[in-house]
Formats: sequence, C-alpha cells, structure tokens
Amino acid sequence: MRNLHMTLREQSHLKHFGRLQYTLFLKGIGLSLEECLVFWRRSFKLIDDDKFQKEYKYNIRHAYGDVGGDANRRGRGYTPYSCQRILTEPVPGPGQAHGCPYRTYKVENLIPLLQRVGVTDRDVLKTVKEDVGKQRYHVACNRVFEWSHKREIKKVKDDGSWSATDLDTIVHPNTYFKRSWLLKHLGEGNVGVVNGGEKMEE
Repeated sequence: MRNLHMTLREQSHLKHFGRLQYTLFLKGIGLSLEECLVFWRRSFKLIDDDKFQKEYKYNIRHAYGDVGGDANRRGRGYTPYSCQRILTEPVPGPGQAHGCPYRTYKVENLIPLLQRVGVTDRDVLKTVKEDVGKQRYHVACNRVFEWSHKREIKKVKDDGSWSATDLDTIVHPNTYFKRSWLLKHLGEGNVGVVNGGEKMEE
C-alpha cells in the first residue's frame, strides 16, 4: 500500500486497479465513504471537479456499496484485498502500480524502494532478495515488518502483552497497517486488539 501511496503522491493519479486496491484498503482501515471521496479528490489535484465527478466518484461509491446492484449495496460493497488475492491478480502493466511490489518489482528495483522507505540493514535486504528469488513474497514482507518494528515486537514479547496469535504471520495489508499502528502506539490503551474489528477478505 505504501508503494501505491507514494505513486499517488508523485503522480497525483492511480489507474483503475490501483485505485480499487487502495480504496478498499482505506475502507478497511476505517475511512468512511465521505472521507475516502475527500481523500481521492484532494489526491487527484491535477483534474477539475467535473472530471472527478464523471470519471472517478462512481467507482469509489461502488467499492463502498453505496451504488450498484442490490447485492452490492446489501453486502456494503467489496472487502479489502488479502495478500493472497493481490498476489494472484494479473501483474500490473505500464503505468499501473497495483499488486505486491515483492512480486511485481524486479529485485534491482525492489531493493532501492525498500531503502527509500528506510530499510537499511544489509542482512535484511540480502535475505529479502533470497526470499523473492524463491517466490516467498509474504516471507519477505513479514521480514521487513519485523525488522521495522523490532524494538516494539521485543517489548510486547518481553512483557507478554500480546499473544502469539497477535504476532502471527501477516497475510493481509490491513492487518499489516493495524499491527504497525498498534506497535507504534504502545501504551495508549490499544493492547490486545490486533486482529479484532473489521471484516477482511481471507
């Protein structure tokens, strides 16, 4: 999701599948439809309101289940994509940014991306290369997560405030976000709520 967000910030635009993947992620972290529409409108700052209303607003509303067929509205739209779903989708074409960078990027592009977002440990980068070479994308992703949160993970393990389930392998971008947020905000009354909450696609 970070790759989608950086691409959006750099280009003020995402193509359809990137928008859908990111919209569902935002829905999964709790943005209301109204907040999501504001987010996309501000992000697409290079287009006018008329174009946004005609070409983009409906798809966002559809993802939330605000419009579309009865089944879509009753089911409140689509659920956020799991890692498995993202990994099995078609590879992005030119100008597209959706998918999982661990799968879609060549290693010579993935490593600089990871370094750009702060992953500097040579051993971690070396092992990520090996994981990606063996098509163990979720392992590489979890490895980066664990390195990025090593102090916080050590703390919750040492003090026993999180169960083993709370630290299971991450298989959903929304779980990645939620766990990361909780670890970065330890001691703020959020202990023990890692995997509860919103419905996410398995």
